[in-house]
Amino acid sequence: MKSYNWLLSLGAVVVLAGCYPTIDHRGFNPEQMQLEKIQTDISTKENVQEILGSPSTTSLFPVEGKNWTNWYYIYRKTETTSFFEPKVVDQLVVKVTFDEKDIVRKVENQKGIQGEQIKASKERTESTGYESSAMKDIFGNFNKYSLGPKKDGK
Repeated sequence: MKSYNWLLSLGAVVVLAGCYPTIDHRGFNPEQMQLEKIQTDISTKENVQEILGSPSTTSLFPVEGKNWTNWYYIYRKTETTSFFEPKVVDQLVVKVTFDEKDIVRKVENQKGIQGEQIKASKERTESTGYESSAMKDIFGNFNKYSLGPKKDGK
């Protein structure tokens, strides 16, 4: 009877351990970001890259109607419990704005979870050009390579 209780206790521990959340950190480590070293109207893209590294993403469109660009450094902490969707617990987005001469004009922090969460699209863009089939993939290389001598005699 005692072995049955031990087995039941072990099963309860395994079930409860499965409910313990998994914490995941993605992106830049906010403790290592040295934003105070970046000076507006003085620092350049090269300086920012030396201090913070490569950005998570960059803007694709003109900023404020000018030929300025933004670099974004993103950090996100999520928590996942067993089979549920991950929940965003903490987020930090640092936006660095550069003018047309690649000089820093603004550095902005957005701490916390603000605005709507953007989810990646599951749609796919069809590529045009090369079309393949299983038969082409399997039999396409026959007669391209031969084990015998080449036509020029070598």
